[in-house]
Amino acid sequence: MDSFAAGSRIDCSASPESDEDQMIQMKDIEVISNVDDVTIAGTKLIIDTSNSPSGFTLLHPYTLSVNVNRHETKGCLQSCVELESGLYLSSERYIQYNMELIADMDKYSPPSFHAGESMRHGPCVMLNYGKHGKDSDMAIGLKCSSWPTESLEWVTRIRKSNWPDQQLVNKIKQMPCHVLPVGHPESDKCDLEWRFAYVLPERELIWNFNDVQIQCYVIFKTLIKELLDPIAPEEINSFHLKTILLWLSEEIDDWTPKRLIDYVKKCLDHLYKAIAEGHLSHYFFKSRNLFLGKLQNETMRARLQSKILRLQKNVISLFLQCNWQYKRGGQFLSTIRLVDHNLSEKEVWTVGRGILQQGQDKFKRNKYSHARCLSMEVALSIMYLPVTYENLIKVIEEIGEELKENLMSIYALKFLSIRLGMLLLAEAKHTPDREKRQHLGSEAKGFFEIGFEHDILASCMYSLTYYYQTRNYNTIKKFLNELFGRRLAIRYEGTPGLINCGSRALISPDMYEEVSEKDIANENDIAFDAIFSCSDILCVPPAMQLECALLDGHSNWCFCSIHPLVYASYMQFQVASNLGDVDERNMSIDHLLKMVKYIEGGECGGLVDYHRHYNILGYCYFIINDFKNALKWFGKSLQICPTSGNAAVYQLCIMISSIGTIR
Repeated sequence: MDSFAAGSRIDCSASPESDEDQMIQMKDIEVISNVDDVTIAGTKLIIDTSNSPSGFTLLHPYTLSVNVNRHETKGCLQSCVELESGLYLSSERYIQYNMELIADMDKYSPPSFHAGESMRHGPCVMLNYGKHGKDSDMAIGLKCSSWPTESLEWVTRIRKSNWPDQQLVNKIKQMPCHVLPVGHPESDKCDLEWRFAYVLPERELIWNFNDVQIQCYVIFKTLIKELLDPIAPEEINSFHLKTILLWLSEEIDDWTPKRLIDYVKKCLDHLYKAIAEGHLSHYFFKSRNLFLGKLQNETMRARLQSKILRLQKNVISLFLQCNWQYKRGGQFLSTIRLVDHNLSEKEVWTVGRGILQQGQDKFKRNKYSHARCLSMEVALSIMYLPVTYENLIKVIEEIGEELKENLMSIYALKFLSIRLGMLLLAEAKHTPDREKRQHLGSEAKGFFEIGFEHDILASCMYSLTYYYQTRNYNTIKKFLNELFGRRLAIRYEGTPGLINCGSRALISPDMYEEVSEKDIANENDIAFDAIFSCSDILCVPPAMQLECALLDGHSNWCFCSIHPLVYASYMQFQVASNLGDVDERNMSIDHLLKMVKYIEGGECGGLVDYHRHYNILGYCYFIINDFKNALKWFGKSLQICPTSGNAAVYQLCIMISSIGTIR
């Protein structure tokens, strides 16, 4: 499957309550208009729009992939329904199959990241990650070989504003549309129908919005979500609002900051008319009415229209009353609320627009951080697969060829270079030939150096692992002394797409509690977790070896994540222990204990993969024969991760056996 981010994740309008939206594109399946479109092997489905509402279609299976053991093919086989009129692929059965598949896959994720029961949400499988306060909506999409005939009108449409321009139109018309497994609720074939969706074209258009268009959308969405949603919950959604902005973007040819409030009013006016007429045209599929079957209560429509008229007259004051601090401004906005009665409308709006612009500028400045996080989320997929040096080189070549020199590919390649370094380091440990071992080690070091700029901390941890294996302890000690003596704020991003930063989003190597954004030396500096797989067992220091040994990817995790400052603190202890420096060793374990507590923000709540931190602490106490504290931390680890895949189980067995031997 391929995954594409969608929704508020890509339109700059995310709030703390926003879902994590994405579309999963099934591989080896293609939706075609007719048999003449068949070009390559795989499952082929033919569209049939003759008896479906506008924007919807039925699918007739034409050929099935020879790979009958693939989930994609099984899903199609189990979703076929035979009626008198022919064989159909049931959208209802298909999404049910994928709900069960995703729920089954969820069993093998880390216990602290298990989702709740999967539920259907339109064409999506919704997973609830209660511990993270997030829902994840995964739309299941089947790629179409071409756009349906009616939506080709978009390509030749005459636009007053010349937006999108011809160059962008040409780019977008090459992008595929998809069908999603959901039928029209008022159709008698609802359980068989599929809906056309233009996720990638819509995403490309939004990425080409200018600052004012984005600001307009954020304000428009904020007003509707906070002031109209209570009147008509679930009736007007973000997609409706985005559609309105896309239509207006074809009419407005001058998106200037000084007219921002006018554009918001135009959006409100468009929504008012759409509610009055009960019709909002889909942006790509013009004849499809997005309001069909919605807003049918006349009293509710009247209340919505009345509220919109009030909004149009008082955009600024009502906007400033919204709970939108999470978007741009925080304390500054609270101050505006207190003084807005002393300011003219123009002055208040100027300040409010300034806050939005400040946030937009920050987004621009942080484009490197944004690219790093996205690339890390994508590159992490390699950790789910058994890889060889040759396979990884092939992946690197493909990424370089397909993505060229964009930021995402650059940072993805840096992470993959680090993984290459770890593979070579493991191979060097296997090799008895000294000369070959030195050559492999030298190659590994080179790949680690290529990956240095992937982030500011974790990439250094892999190099420390190399120096540990080559017994270059002085280099490690020098680096760690400099690291822990620094006071600066670093943005910690955890493991993007999987593990969040908990309560410590800004970290300082010296554990200074009052560090703030003012202490950030470089806005583009971020830190990820140090990530290891089962193939790294020969490379990592002792406390990490059991963690890696248990990573089989079936009954347990595919990789483990360690906070870079915890890993660095443990490395300090291990080096002192190897050198027999008792004083340094005891000081290091105290430092490690403080670091683990610091990373948790003083809460000791046991989020995400914190149990691994506890295991490292327990191991260190075990090494110095402090069995009481070792037992304490192994016990805490098992409290938050009570599974046989937790290395604490085995560490406890080793410790008990060792105590018995001593006695």
